[in-house]
Amino acid sequence: MRFKIAIIGPENAGKSSIMNAIFGKYVSLVSEIGGTTKMPIKRYWGRIKIGKSKENPKFAEIIFSDLGGLYRGDNKEAILSKSVLEETYKEIESSNMIINVVDATQGLLRSFEKLHHLLKFRYQKPIIVVVNKCDLINYNIKDKLNKNIKDRLKAEPIFISAKTGEGIDELIENIIKYIKKRWK
Repeated sequence: MRFKIAIIGPENAGKSSIMNAIFGKYVSLVSEIGGTTKMPIKRYWGRIKIGKSKENPKFAEIIFSDLGGLYRGDNKEAILSKSVLEETYKEIESSNMIINVVDATQGLLRSFEKLHHLLKFRYQKPIIVVVNKCDLINYNIKDKLNKNIKDRLKAEPIFISAKTGEGIDELIENIIKYIKKRWK
């Protein structure tokens, strides 16, 4: 069985860097210029054994999809063309899980909050909230951001730094734990 994970969030939040960190190598183009990723970039990560059967083991094939930024901060202007946006929503629709990325340096923006609730209620898929660039914020900001996400999104965020690798193992462990729990 296939298990597809869509990585979404604002422009320049580090979605492609997160994908590269998960794979441990360069698989998605990274740039300081926002809007580099337009069309979804899909990559096969590997497969994991699910269940305890030794005779007929079941496996889940994991595929990640790096999607272009859906918005620019709190700016409501569309940043993707209509056809690219349609392709992005098809990817979200066909995914089994969503990694919703918050840029730690920007904080929890209203546009992110609206997108999170739209995804949660419209698509009814499991969502992992990831706060990237945590290496660029201090403890007080991290604590405040953690509290805001828990209060406003009712989610337990995972703080990571795609640049330093901090939290990537925890993210992967959470993904694998969910997959195994879902398909016991």
